[in-house]
Amino acid sequence: MSPFLRLQMMLLLGNVAFIGAWAVALTRPAGWQWIGVLLLAFFVALRVGGTWLRARKFPEEAGRSRRAVILSTAIAALAVALWVYTAFRAPAVP
Repeated sequence: MSPFLRLQMMLLLGNVAFIGAWAVALTRPAGWQWIGVLLLAFFVALRVGGTWLRARKFPEEAGRSRRAVILSTAIAALAVALWVYTAFRAPAVP
């Protein structure tokens, strides 16, 4: 398996973890806070860590990958903040 494909799979798993965190926040099963936080941590570790790892392994002369990583990190922080706001302010979906 190529390293680029491995990194792409890592990013995909991070996105799936984020979608799972939203599902947990909206349905609120027993222990949903811990499960949601663990999924969010998994999302940040894989998605943000994966983009930083890709930028370090495949650098570009123009610096586009580094700017994309900074933007991706900011968007991930915003997504986590939105999840926290929704988890503690929105009612549960029946």
